[in-house]
Amino acid sequence: MIKNYFLIAFRSLRKHLSYSLINVFGLSLGLATCLLLVMWIKHELSYDKFHEKADRIYRGCLEYSFGGQTSKTPVSPTALLPAMQKNFAEVETGVRIYNASAYNGFILQHDDKLFQEHGFSYADSTFFHVFSFPLLKGNPDKALTEPNSVILTRSMAKKYFDSEDIIGKTIKVNNDAAYTITGLMEDVPTNSTLKLDFIASFSSLPASREAIWWTANYETYIVLAPQTNVASLVSKTNELVKKEVASDLTNPGDYVKYNFFQLKDIYLHSGLASDVQYIYIFGSIALLVLLIACINYINLATARAADRAKEVGIRKVVGALRQQLFLQFISESVVITFIALVVAFIIAKINLPLFNQITGKQFDSSLLFHPQFILASVGAAVTIAILAGAYPAFAITGFKPVRVLKGNFKTSGKGIWLRQSLVVTQFSISIILIIGTIVVLNQLSFIQSKKLGYSKDNVVIIPMDAQTKKVYNELKTEILRSGIATHVARAIESPTQINGGYSLTLPGSANQIGMMVTANAVDPDFIPALNMEIVAGRNFTENDYIRMEKDTIYSFVLNESTIKELGLTNEHAIGTTIDMNNRKGEIVGIVKDFHFAPLQQKIAPLILFTESYQLSAIFIKLKEGNTHEQIAGLKSICTTVTPHRPFEYTFLDQEYNAMYANEERMSMVSTTFATLTIIIACLGLFGLVSFSAAQKTKEIGIRKVMGATASGIVLLITKDFTKLVIIAIGIAIPVAYWLMQQWLNDFAYRTDLSVWPFVMAALLSIVIAFGTASFQAVRAALINPVDTLRSE
Repeated sequence: MIKNYFLIAFRSLRKHLSYSLINVFGLSLGLATCLLLVMWIKHELSYDKFHEKADRIYRGCLEYSFGGQTSKTPVSPTALLPAMQKNFAEVETGVRIYNASAYNGFILQHDDKLFQEHGFSYADSTFFHVFSFPLLKGNPDKALTEPNSVILTRSMAKKYFDSEDIIGKTIKVNNDAAYTITGLMEDVPTNSTLKLDFIASFSSLPASREAIWWTANYETYIVLAPQTNVASLVSKTNELVKKEVASDLTNPGDYVKYNFFQLKDIYLHSGLASDVQYIYIFGSIALLVLLIACINYINLATARAADRAKEVGIRKVVGALRQQLFLQFISESVVITFIALVVAFIIAKINLPLFNQITGKQFDSSLLFHPQFILASVGAAVTIAILAGAYPAFAITGFKPVRVLKGNFKTSGKGIWLRQSLVVTQFSISIILIIGTIVVLNQLSFIQSKKLGYSKDNVVIIPMDAQTKKVYNELKTEILRSGIATHVARAIESPTQINGGYSLTLPGSANQIGMMVTANAVDPDFIPALNMEIVAGRNFTENDYIRMEKDTIYSFVLNESTIKELGLTNEHAIGTTIDMNNRKGEIVGIVKDFHFAPLQQKIAPLILFTESYQLSAIFIKLKEGNTHEQIAGLKSICTTVTPHRPFEYTFLDQEYNAMYANEERMSMVSTTFATLTIIIACLGLFGLVSFSAAQKTKEIGIRKVMGATASGIVLLITKDFTKLVIIAIGIAIPVAYWLMQQWLNDFAYRTDLSVWPFVMAALLSIVIAFGTASFQAVRAALINPVDTLRSE
């Protein structure tokens, strides 16, 4: 019996080939979208869950408040872990990790192989007691105990040694110390928040010899004993911290405390890596696209009810039971869905490179064809087939044989209301996505064109190590002499990545003001190189640096926001003495506010100051010209003056764009899938118009004989569908307005939500829908009435 159901299903699908192709293609697009997005969501949700103790691993994150300003950071000082291990039995073990190469890459060398690496981290010897990264060679208890010991990942071993037999060999770090290789570990999985290529012993760092509470540069992970009351431990920890730092908290309301995030929550819920909202966005898009595809099936199946009515009536007359007919129609739904699933896997595989580009991942097609993934997909396909096919099956098998065989079924309006509602739903979803796409692209355009308060174009950034500092003046002279640059400057951090947190006070004032500020050490060329504007006072001079080094008297340039927070005016601020973390000096200038954080945040207080020994990056402002030739010239100069390191660089505008990677990804996703929803919805509309035109063939023939024009017949067929799209526009616009307002509210600086995205989306949907419907209607209108009326 089952075999017979499927044979009849195949025959029916072959008989109505155009209907079948529309359903298969629309459903396969929806399923392919789901396959790719579910693969991405599964990967995002799996972050850090591969560690054996993942449920008990927590990271300590510093939170502090000075002068009413609160900051949160994922790092902590060296003292936190030893203090917790000493005082709290709940802490089973822990590890401190320091990625010293994150901002300024380390230079690593073996023989003639010389590279700059950003994945060189230091960790306590307990690293493998906390995390479950596979150590392929070496002793996990001893590999990180001795100073100047290092573990390499498999890919780094191949890169430097072309071999995995590396234990006991050495690698030179920053043209200085030789580190002995004590272990080989597997490459870190892509779903790990920790990105490590080299792990050196924490005892190699001078910081390991002293427990300090006020220098927070390290990630601290603890493993808690089973059944630990985390809230109680956090409370006890912060009571301990409060006692340790009490003498340094002078203002009422100031505090230092630690929050603890479970390892599995860091990636999506800490606000410091990815964001769980993108799981919801991508998941919703997958469901919406699939929903539109399923609506197509329901609409087309119920629209064909009149064609299937006589078939059902005859089957019932000869004794077929309703449940048998129901299974027959469900089997058709299953066949269509499984054909669509096969096509969907092919589409997904072909488009995987594009999907990787959109998501920034490197998924392999083997993930698509993993047995578990295929099994889950088949289960989902069966569910979809039953859910999508259930209503049409119930509706069609409910026909009364007597009424059907009398020939008056076609006059029934049953199912029309549902089909109209589903068409409205389809186009409402599509219009919402179109509006969202336009608004996101508009905000990205706003971000790109926003005046930042500094010039980000044609600025090349080169990292600077200790040896480069010694020859910096020579390097600067050669670059300027070459004529490829107008300015060469130095700073600790780029304007897109200023993270240094400091405490600022006004010494000697009647009511001392304490506040938190962001600060960046720069040289005198930094402000002119980035075309920043001095609104009061002056820029730094070489004398400011001489005075700082000789007498430890600093010079400061503050932004306008800092002056406002201090309650000063521009005129009175110049010459005022301030203290920034025991760096005493005077304000010599005020720089116009510039954006040194993403546009989601308001411009905060910022200080530029003199401290030459901290400068770690070179900023080169290129002249207008051939960038490729300029970079080649710059490489030649750097290779000659600084042969000890490879020539590596970034562009400042690239760093700026990287801050909005999530927004860029969202724009690509919304654009891609808004297009898909429109295509799928139009496929369904095309099919519905085809059936509508087919049912009105004789009516069209009579109208043409009576003198009706082709345009009038096209309007007759399409007007009802156009009305449905207009209703969808009325539903979609307020929903889209609310959603886009919520998204834009995340930006402190944002584009206005004007009327034109809604007008454009409405016009676009009307044009596309009318064009789709009228194409088939025109074909019907041009048929010779003699052919349609011949049988009458």
